Amino acid sequence: MDVESTKQHREAMLREAMTKVSPAELKAAVNLATQAGTRPSKAVYNAMLALRRHHDPAPYLARPQYRPTIPYVAAALSEECLTRTVEVLGDNSENPSREQLLAALDTVGSDFADPVIAVMLAWVAQDGLPSSDLCAELLATDPRYGLAPESAEPAEARPVEDGDSSPEPPA
Repeated sequence: MDVESTKQHREAMLREAMTKVSPAELKAAVNLATQAGTRPSKAVYNAMLALRRHHDPAPYLARPQYRPTIPYVAAALSEECLTRTVEVLGDNSENPSREQLLAALDTVGSDFADPVIAVMLAWVAQDGLPSSDLCAELLATDPRYGLAPESAEPAEARPVEDGDSSPEPPA
């Protein structure tokens, strides 16, 4: 797989992982992302503000005008989980072995739901860190995170509600 297709595949994994998160958690992450210290471009910030108006932001993330918000929302959603995972991994956090990462995920699994862990793994996978390949491989093979082909729950797209016609921000 070439670099560009790998990047696109990992971005798609991140979008898919975010659809597994509950609407309440996703909405909270959108709210948090708009208040975070790192301010994205005005267009992305406006798109995040528009996402806040939707009861369930997940179906909107596939729309082109909202795709640039995904890394910011994913970071807000998975920040605590990532921090805890790094703490558990300790000195091995930069480039853990598969066994070390699985043990750390089992430990943080008592504090975070599998969909949040999946978003964290997908966010790291698309970020180009030394552990990116391992995180992408775990997402693709571990059925706990709902992205493996043999996962118990198939992906189910949440429909956009007809009554949810909030005006779109200017791009």
